[in-house]
Amino acid sequence: MQIHTLTAAFGRLDHETLSLQSGLNVIERPNEGGKSTWAALLRVMLYGLNTKDRALTADKRRYLPWSGAAMEGRLEADTVLGEVTITRRTARANSPMGAFSAVYTGTAQPVEDLTAANCGETLLGVSQDVFVRSAFIGQSAIEVKQNADLERRIAALITTGEEDTSYTTAADCLRRQLNRRRYNKTGLLPQLEAQQESRRRELDEIQALEDTLRLDLDREQQLTLRLAELKAQLALHDAADRAQRAQTAHAAHQALLQAQSSADALAQEVRPLPPRAELEAMRGAIAALSAEKSVIDQLSQAAQDAENTLHRSEAELAEVPMTWPAALPEGAPLCASPRPRQPIALLVLAMLAGIGAGAALFMATHSLPLGLGAGAALALLLLTVILLTTKKRQKTWDQQNSALRQQRSQELAVYAQAQQQVHTAQERFHQVAAQRDAAQAQARAAAQRILTQVQLFRADAATIPAALAAVEEGIRRWATLDTARQAVQTAQVRWDAVSADGAGSPAEPVQRPLLSRIQLQEEIQRISALLADLQRQIHTAQGRIQALGDPDELRQALKDGQSRQEELQGEYDALALAQQVLAEANTALQNRFSPALGHQAEKIFAKLTEMKYNRVFLNREIVPSAQEAGQISPRDAWTLSRGTVDQLYLAVRLAICDLVLPEREAAPIILDDALVNFDDRRMAAALDYLVELGQRRQILLFTCQHRESAYLAQAHPGRAHQISP
Repeated sequence: MQIHTLTAAFGRLDHETLSLQSGLNVIERPNEGGKSTWAALLRVMLYGLNTKDRALTADKRRYLPWSGAAMEGRLEADTVLGEVTITRRTARANSPMGAFSAVYTGTAQPVEDLTAANCGETLLGVSQDVFVRSAFIGQSAIEVKQNADLERRIAALITTGEEDTSYTTAADCLRRQLNRRRYNKTGLLPQLEAQQESRRRELDEIQALEDTLRLDLDREQQLTLRLAELKAQLALHDAADRAQRAQTAHAAHQALLQAQSSADALAQEVRPLPPRAELEAMRGAIAALSAEKSVIDQLSQAAQDAENTLHRSEAELAEVPMTWPAALPEGAPLCASPRPRQPIALLVLAMLAGIGAGAALFMATHSLPLGLGAGAALALLLLTVILLTTKKRQKTWDQQNSALRQQRSQELAVYAQAQQQVHTAQERFHQVAAQRDAAQAQARAAAQRILTQVQLFRADAATIPAALAAVEEGIRRWATLDTARQAVQTAQVRWDAVSADGAGSPAEPVQRPLLSRIQLQEEIQRISALLADLQRQIHTAQGRIQALGDPDELRQALKDGQSRQEELQGEYDALALAQQVLAEANTALQNRFSPALGHQAEKIFAKLTEMKYNRVFLNREIVPSAQEAGQISPRDAWTLSRGTVDQLYLAVRLAICDLVLPEREAAPIILDDALVNFDDRRMAAALDYLVELGQRRQILLFTCQHRESAYLAQAHPGRAHQISP
């Protein structure tokens, strides 16, 4: 198959066209340039779009056109059927790429028997699973994954040439059949075994229930008889109670008659007396008199105390010392002598002495100025002495008079205080005496009123104590009458309560059982509870026996189940043997085709690694390991570098393509960034092999680097078709 053009509205591709040629085509695009989209488009054009996938990453969501247009694509190719143009477009929103058409290129004539379902397998000769796991090689999906279709294809081409069967399919079928019969605790055998065990348990349970039921029925009969006996004894208690109530009713009637008679007699005794409330009021008034007497006594004592206080205050006033009379006029001098005055006579004598001394000196000296000066000086000196002496005496007198006035003020303060105490004591005495006199008068009037009231029913009550005794006696009689009337009411109530049993002659007493009523009731309650529980157990056992079914039917079902169990066990053993034989045959088959596939892969791997590795080994899951030239043992893939692992898986993929892809259809090989982890030397070796392989198949190599194109232009000019954006 040779692809000429691809055109699509698919993902980021907006009606773009990719033109290809035979051999190796290198499509160089940057990251997110649509390389994987073109590869996915080719797969969808050949095998269709899975619209049933509901994952968020499903192709129907992942490759919705960014432009908003309907998803569609067209493929023009040279196929085994001739030049064909295949179109897939979206006719309905819920079926993207669902409309399929295949016509011969340049015409409108449909290609017969080429449908949307068989397009890829018809044109490439393999199913989608085989194509994706062989020729559809991507950077993130370069590993080989086992698949029943791929397994059938490899086994068919290496062994019988038939593609109708595979070990995986047959093993899955056998495993399902084995699991259907037994898988851990599920399957037909475990279910049947559980049913058999359940039937055995049901038979054992029925037998145990029947044994227990017989014992419970015997126990029920015994408890029923015991319950009837206890109820008969309780009935004797009822009869004894009725006889006792009759006796009680007779006694209550007699007590009522006696109480009524006593109450009537007491009512006659209290007829002359005032009502009880009036007597209570009289007793309260007498009690109030006692309280008033206490108050009067307190007031009398208070009056006596106030009078004594007055006498003491008057005596204290009389004893207050007074140096001067209390009625002394304000401002009168208190000193015994009068206040000193200026001595006029002495002043005159001093002046005369000065004049005489001046005259004498004048006569002696016959000097007038000297005589006048000496006389004046002497007179002035004498006057000064007299004035100073008088002033000093006045000051002394004033100090003495002031001290005496202060003393008088203190005496007057003490006197006034004593006088105020006398006045206060007089007022207190007069007030308390007036209260005492008023209380005595009020008490005498109240006592007279009480005696007047009491003498109406007790003429000999002449004193308050006698009146109190009469009142207390009257109240006692009324209380006795009230008690008798209350007794009548109580007897009436009791009689009303028991009168239903009659007031005639009491019934004959009934002999009571040994057990008391409470003991009998407790025992009846206990026996009834036991009997109820036992009856529930009996009903439960009977219902359970009915639910379990007929024992004979269970035994027959157990026998039939045993036969079916033996039959299933025989099938299971036969299937297990078949599974073992199939596994041995598959091992032999794997041992046949694994070397062939490994031999083809090691030739390619040796070229890709420049002969560093010369052996490739594959296990039954097509997981490879590689051996370096000159080494003894191979190395697992996970121990190799990332680049070497990619080269190993690429070699296996290309070997599978050589083995499983039909030469007639010549299915193209798609590589999406498959060489990205190769270094430059091994990339060159890989490109050399791809150029050689391109002579037999069309190859689409998508890459995000320019080094592949650069190397091909230099090493293989004209042998590769380079497509750049």
